[in-house]
Amino acid sequence: MRPSQGHGVVVLAAYHPDPELFAVQLRSIRDQSRPDFRCLIGADGGQAEVRALVAEVVGGDDRFEVVGWDDNLGFYLNFERLLALVPEDVSWVALSDQDDRWYPDKLQRLVPLLDDVTLATGQARVVEWPGDRIVLERTDRRVVPAEDLLIQNQVTGALSVLRRELLDLALPFPRLHTVTQLHDHWLAMCAVVGGGYDVLDETVQDYVQHDGNQVGEVALHRGWTPAGFIRRTLELGDTYEGARDVAACARACQTQSFEWRRLVLATLVGRTGRLPTSLAREHGRLRRDAPARTIVPLLWRATRSPNSSPWVVATFVPGIPYEVIVRHRTRQGRPRKG
Repeated sequence: MRPSQGHGVVVLAAYHPDPELFAVQLRSIRDQSRPDFRCLIGADGGQAEVRALVAEVVGGDDRFEVVGWDDNLGFYLNFERLLALVPEDVSWVALSDQDDRWYPDKLQRLVPLLDDVTLATGQARVVEWPGDRIVLERTDRRVVPAEDLLIQNQVTGALSVLRRELLDLALPFPRLHTVTQLHDHWLAMCAVVGGGYDVLDETVQDYVQHDGNQVGEVALHRGWTPAGFIRRTLELGDTYEGARDVAACARACQTQSFEWRRLVLATLVGRTGRLPTSLAREHGRLRRDAPARTIVPLLWRATRSPNSSPWVVATFVPGIPYEVIVRHRTRQGRPRKG
């Protein structure tokens, strides 16, 4: 049966949601013009609070179910355990954040694309909350070559639907302690090797930006200043290495750039035994035992690509010194430290 003809599951990851935003999102899912779905809401801690809000907003609609946990794993692993609960007999899955606003025909427009690809996504209007000020009229998601997708993700989970079968490849998620450990980037890379992805060039929802966002809209970072970039680098060192010295920041940046992408490709090779030619080339350049000089063509290609934001490429730069150290130790037969 074609995915567009089957029923689906919406997985919504929740963590102490703002009641107002959460209510708007729940109603927008409830009121979809395509109603053939269940909505699994994963409370990543604070499940009593989430259950009460869901009962208040969509109580009586038996399509909505809260599956709560007392431990807080963060959005990456919360999405993993939610997706692991998706039954095998459904045809498609949609991912949802707790604080956006879907347009009524979002599912009706996106799900039919899954007849030809394993993942489909669309565009969003980016709004600021509180106040609903429009900060970006329209995102610019697009289908790009696999090697460009590896460097800069084009798939936002909250905008996406996927075939149920893609989960057979994607689960369990690869593990790495970093802010760049993103479920949607991982699912996008799985789709590249598992049937492809497509982008509907239409706006399907409002993507809400606020102080509590775990990951914001990349396009809004184009105005970053050098001082802001340095501040972000120091924050990474503080968060993931517990220090703000040069060594700690270099390790944190190496992990979020080189190490994450290396893990993605290594996991895909381990599960499929193959990669598209362009990704196989990048996999060779990212191997820990590859000469340090292979960093140069990898970043040079990314810098010249029209599909890579200069700011995304720049996030690799502070991690280069530690990446060189990692490769040197590997080639000398010594384990990585830290």
